Amino acid sequence: MTEEEKKVLISVKDVDRVYRSADEVVYALRQVSLDIFRQEYLSIMGPSGSGKTTLFNMIGALDKPSAGEVRVDNVSLPSLTSSELSYFRGRHIGYIFQTYNLIPYLTAAGNVMLPQTFLGKSDEEARARAEEVLGYVGLAERMDHTPGELSGGQQQRVAIARALANDPAIILADEPTANLDMKTGEDIIALLSGLCRDHGVTVVTATHDHKMLAQSDRIVWIKGGQVDRIQIVSEMDIHVGSIG
Repeated sequence: MTEEEKKVLISVKDVDRVYRSADEVVYALRQVSLDIFRQEYLSIMGPSGSGKTTLFNMIGALDKPSAGEVRVDNVSLPSLTSSELSYFRGRHIGYIFQTYNLIPYLTAAGNVMLPQTFLGKSDEEARARAEEVLGYVGLAERMDHTPGELSGGQQQRVAIARALANDPAIILADEPTANLDMKTGEDIIALLSGLCRDHGVTVVTATHDHKMLAQSDRIVWIKGGQVDRIQIVSEMDIHVGSIG
C-alpha cells in the first residue's frame, strides 16, 4: 500500500455491544478497537458466536454500539439519526450477502436500479448506471433477466453490481462465495479484488474461504467478542486447506 492508501477510512474505538435481559448481561463485543485503511481488503474471521457478525454490522452502520465510537471517513455513526444512517449507508456502503437478497420479480437491471431510486436518481440515470455496472461484472447480456433465470454465480454478480450502484467507498461482503462452486467463487473473488486494487474501493468481508483470505491485505481474528489477533497476509503462508 502507498501512504495515501494507508489513511484510515473506518475507525472502531473501544466499542462494546451489550445485550441485556432480566437476569443476564451478554457482551457481543467488548472494548474492540480497529482501524481499517482506505483501499484495504480486510477479512474478518471467527467462530460462530465470536462477535464477528456484530462487528461487521457496526462497521456497516447496521447496528449501534452500547459504548465506544465508530467513525467512517471521520463521520461518527452513533451520532447519526435513523434517517441520517439510512442515507449514509445508501450513499457510502455497498452490501453483498451470502444469499444474494435479490428481489425475484425484478430484472437484474431493476435490482441494480433500486438503491439508486432510493437516493433520488431518475429512472434514466439509474438505468444508465445499471448498464454500466452490470457490464463491469460481465452481465451486459443478462440485464433483463430475473434472478430465477440466472445461475447462482450470475445472481451474485448482480448483487455485486447492486452494491456498486451508488459508487460506494466501502463494500461489505458477508460470505460472498459460500454458496458458489470453486470456479465461480474464484471469479467473484477476482471481481472484489479488482474493485479494491483498481478502483480504490475498501473491501471488508466476513469469510471462511481460504481463497478469499489469500487476496486480503489483513485478517482480523475475533474471539469472545474481542480482537484476538491481526495478521498481515503478505507475511503468512495461505493455501487451500490450511493457514500458516
